[in-house]
Formats: sequence, C-alpha cells, structure tokens
Amino acid sequence: MSRFSSAADLVRSWGFRQGISTDKVAILNAVWDRELGHFSKHWKLKGVRKGVLYVSARSSGAALELKMRSQEIVRNLNKYFKTAWIKGIRLAAS
Repeated sequence: MSRFSSAADLVRSWGFRQGISTDKVAILNAVWDRELGHFSKHWKLKGVRKGVLYVSARSSGAALELKMRSQEIVRNLNKYFKTAWIKGIRLAAS
C-alpha cells in the first residue's frame, strides 16, 4: 500500500515538510497575474522555497526588469497574507 491515499494528501504532506501551507500557495497563484499585470506574460512563477519566489524570465530585459521591481513585487504580494512570508525573488533556470 502506498503511504498517500490521494493527490490531496500528497500536496498537504509536501507543504507541511516545506513549511508552506497550501492556502498560501493557492493565494499566491491567484494574485500573481493580477498584481503583475502585463509583466506576467514575461515572468513565470516556478516555485517557492523558504519564502523566496523562483521566477523565470523570457528574456534578459525581462530578467533585469524583474530584478529592479522585485522589492515592489514582494511588498504587493505580501499584502494578501496575514503575515508577510515572501522574502525575496530570484531568477530560476528556464
């Protein structure tokens, strides 16, 4: 028998081990496009680890723009949570 009985159990277990609640990830996914506007076409959210968002950029210009706006993005995303848990943004390999 498998240790996990459903995909939901697996997601809950992974989130618990990583210290991230699945509610936070769901909220983040819901507000990502809304907060980034037209920039969301150029940046793709890859994942979260220890409060750092890993984002891939479509071009070097988009990567530079992400770096310049990262503090503003973090501040805007954290306003959707009870406590600020996003600490920063880093570029991920595409």
